[in-house]
Amino acid sequence: MGLANCKECGKLYVQNPAGICPDCYQQLEEQEAKVAAYLRDNQRASIGEVHEATGVPEKVILKMIKKGRIVGDIRLEYPCETCGKPISEGRVCAECGRRVLSQIKNEPRPAAKPPEPPASKAGGGLHTTFIKR
Repeated sequence: MGLANCKECGKLYVQNPAGICPDCYQQLEEQEAKVAAYLRDNQRASIGEVHEATGVPEKVILKMIKKGRIVGDIRLEYPCETCGKPISEGRVCAECGRRVLSQIKNEPRPAAKPPEPPASKAGGGLHTTFIKR
């Protein structure tokens, strides 16, 4: 394990799987606990409502959703990465997903070259070279 600077606060720490220093990791855990506690009672809350009630930055709440840290019957909405329309799962809305798929289907594909047969030499035997070291 090497040393690295924390992505959140810039402090030097011993590298770990979380990618942040122990202090920031502890703070993140506390923020996630606040969000989880709020969502137990308010399952249909928006990200903005969760942010206002808990004080946890929306960026942290979005990371929790994308990492799968919020599971169950909770329906938080966040913006589609393409058009910004509110969605509750995945990275893009259904409309943008269909548009991308139709573009892929309609895109011309390059013609595949047939594999070339190996060049045959007279004799057709196996040749090796030995190099003395």
